[in-house]
Amino acid sequence: MIQQEALVQEMKILAPGYYRLDLLAPGLAAEARPGQFIQVRAGDDGSLDPLLARPISLYRIDRNGGSVSMIFKAVGRGTAQLAAKQRGMLMKIWGPLGNGFAIPDAAQSLALVAGGVGMPPLFCLAEELRRARPGLRVELFYGGRTQRDLLVLEQWEAADIRVHSVTEDGSYGRKGLVTAVLEAQLRQKDYDFMVACGPTPMLKAVRQVALERGIAGQLSLESYMACGVGACLGCVCKHKAGYRRVCVDGPVFAMDEVDLE
Repeated sequence: MIQQEALVQEMKILAPGYYRLDLLAPGLAAEARPGQFIQVRAGDDGSLDPLLARPISLYRIDRNGGSVSMIFKAVGRGTAQLAAKQRGMLMKIWGPLGNGFAIPDAAQSLALVAGGVGMPPLFCLAEELRRARPGLRVELFYGGRTQRDLLVLEQWEAADIRVHSVTEDGSYGRKGLVTAVLEAQLRQKDYDFMVACGPTPMLKAVRQVALERGIAGQLSLESYMACGVGACLGCVCKHKAGYRRVCVDGPVFAMDEVDLE
């Protein structure tokens, strides 16, 4: 884990309330893997207001350029302060934290299932797989409440990954829940492995679908994380072996290991 001050390269508005943050952090970029996250201090000039740092998953890792990118939604005071950062500012960060995704070498097809801001770590994974395993078939099932909640679709297109877009209000793509579209697609074709990140109700549904069909996979859990290093026990989840800390034992878990009830 690296603690450092990272340089803000860009803060870009992607849609109302959604932002992409690019940071110059060579050491972090060299070590980071898809599925991991970093803790970001939102306060200015060493301020401890807000007291707790914000955990944000990685959207892109540019090892050659020494930078990392994240996408986040401004939902409270801390993320609003974060969204106010400007190019050239320094930010205190530490990471990479947690584990990462692990796609079996034998897998030939992969279904990614994203809900809302659960999409960024899956793009990070897909981009790396496109470089390392170009023959792997990858498809994304991406759900949001409205069209504005579906971000960077052009980046998925550029990566030549098929996207099944779903909105609850029908403003873009299929209307309904992303898990319903996933189930319908599974009646036509199968996948060797499945990875999901998003709200807990969505993860529960994806897990049930995968287990019923005997598809192995991983879930990236969303949780409040006060410390990010396992000390505060504020992000504990139920696990078949007892309890696990999402920040250090996760956030990625095998689908058949976690209890989301």
